[in-house]
Amino acid sequence: MKSAYSCPACQWSGNESSFVTKILSIMYRPKHDNIQAFKQIKCPKCHNLVTIIFETLDGTIAK
Repeated sequence: MKSAYSCPACQWSGNESSFVTKILSIMYRPKHDNIQAFKQIKCPKCHNLVTIIFETLDGTIAK
C-alpha cells in the first residue's frame, strides 16, 4: 500500500504515483543484504518539495 501525500503549498494530494519522485542516494548494506535509499517527493503541480523519505528494500545482488 502506497502512502498518501499532500503538498503544503498548493494542497495537491494523492498517492506516491501521482507525485514526482527522484532517488537521491542508494546504499547497499552487505551485512544485512538490503538496499537503502533516500527518495525525494515533489508536487507535480507547483514543484514544491513535499518530503524526503527513507526506504529499505530487501533483495539479493548477483555477484
